[in-house]
Amino acid sequence: MTLVRRTLLLAAISISGVALLAPLAARSAAPAPVELEEHLLAVEAAPRGGVDRGTLSIRAAAGPAPAAETAEEVVAGPIPTPGEAPMEATLHAAATPPPVVAAPHRVMTYDGDTVWDDLARCESGGNWAINSGNGYYGGLQFSYDTWHGYGGGDFAEYPHEATREEQIIVAERLHAARGFQPWPACRIKLGLP
Repeated sequence: MTLVRRTLLLAAISISGVALLAPLAARSAAPAPVELEEHLLAVEAAPRGGVDRGTLSIRAAAGPAPAAETAEEVVAGPIPTPGEAPMEATLHAAATPPPVVAAPHRVMTYDGDTVWDDLARCESGGNWAINSGNGYYGGLQFSYDTWHGYGGGDFAEYPHEATREEQIIVAERLHAARGFQPWPACRIKLGLP
């Protein structure tokens, strides 16, 4: 019940805070009136002098501005354009690489009667060359780190690239250190210690 009270209290504080701050926010968002300085000339009082806005007058470094008759007109010359460049497409023949053909997925099964064959049938359907993309490889479903941690890198980079016999060698090293614990589901299914 305390949690509900705390939640209601926080909601009430939030709502009242918004209610208190909303008029201030509205007041600060209103545009402020622009005050004109008195020392500035009004638009109507500005001297015109019959100056054509399309001409530019010459201004001397010192002294008053020259009369309007010395004004000169600015005439723009033609804009220089870059030289022409040919825009023709040139085709070059390039040899295309041969298509990459994925190696056929090899299936390496063995109908042995060892505990490792039974474990491989449970783990991978007996396919010693499987790479199912789940982070485990080979018939006994080694992870990459476990494979290299128990010397599998001496045989192949990944377990599914090694032979059945090489995978069994690494499995026996792992078994000597940890028993059948690395294969928990199949260990229970096969009744292994």
